[in-house]
Amino acid sequence: MSLLQEFLFNPPDRKIPLDRPPLENLPQWGHWIETSEYMVAIVPSGHLEVNLRSPLNLVVTSFGLTQGVAAFDSDRLRPYKATPGGFDIVPQGSTYRSVEDASCFVVFGYSQAFLSRSVAEGETVELLPGQISKTHWGLSAAIAIQDFFNNGQVGGEFYLESVVTAVLGQIIYRRSTFSQRFKRPPEFLEPKLLKNALDYIRSNVSQSLNLGDIATVIGFSSYHFARAFKATTGISPYQYVMQCRVELAQQLLQDMGRSLAEVAVEAGFCNQSHMTTVFRRVLQTTPKRYREEKGLPGSCISIG
Repeated sequence: MSLLQEFLFNPPDRKIPLDRPPLENLPQWGHWIETSEYMVAIVPSGHLEVNLRSPLNLVVTSFGLTQGVAAFDSDRLRPYKATPGGFDIVPQGSTYRSVEDASCFVVFGYSQAFLSRSVAEGETVELLPGQISKTHWGLSAAIAIQDFFNNGQVGGEFYLESVVTAVLGQIIYRRSTFSQRFKRPPEFLEPKLLKNALDYIRSNVSQSLNLGDIATVIGFSSYHFARAFKATTGISPYQYVMQCRVELAQQLLQDMGRSLAEVAVEAGFCNQSHMTTVFRRVLQTTPKRYREEKGLPGSCISIG
């Protein structure tokens, strides 16, 4: 069952008066998806006037050029420019004020608990307010989130968690109190650790999996596990889980008494539509066509 909550806000005026105390919650603009520990939103382009004290650790990246005046945890507004692939960082409890003409942008919001657990292995870490200049991975992350919104949230919470964790790791590495002590991900997972991770995934593939649970099995943070897993296997944990779910679905489809919707749920997919999308990507066919053709069950990618 998905824990994602979705909201769509379309106010007539996107203004928070700068002559009033900062807002203590996030402005309700754009298309939002939330869990109990993080959120992601896409805010369309337009004029913004913002004055807030952030209830979450915010990381913002835009699709185009944004210009105006802004103040990061300060009362003094200064000339401001945000370029595609760059990042604005507004730590939890800090203030952000701006008057800007904004391109479409993506907002990542993290609870303090998620921040420490996901990438800092339980240590105290704080983000630093300000900006990071243009990066190639910044725009890629924004596009990934845009695709997630536009394609019916294919991949669900597992996919979204993977993206937000990867972004957070990059931010902590570049702009946090933990930057100088941030461990580099291991080049590869040791065979025993890889086997433990694969065994856990295979044993729970029909259940609701998340990156943090798998990482905990081998004693890694989510960020370091995801990086090391891909370096070792050539694919991300999310891609591996999807391939294993396709394998299980192929087996279940042999039972003609099961509906496609039942197969999707039993194989761990969000729903039938999600299963069909993944089938097309992995097998270049649909579950219905696969069943009609009575194809032989496929196999999960061979690792280890």
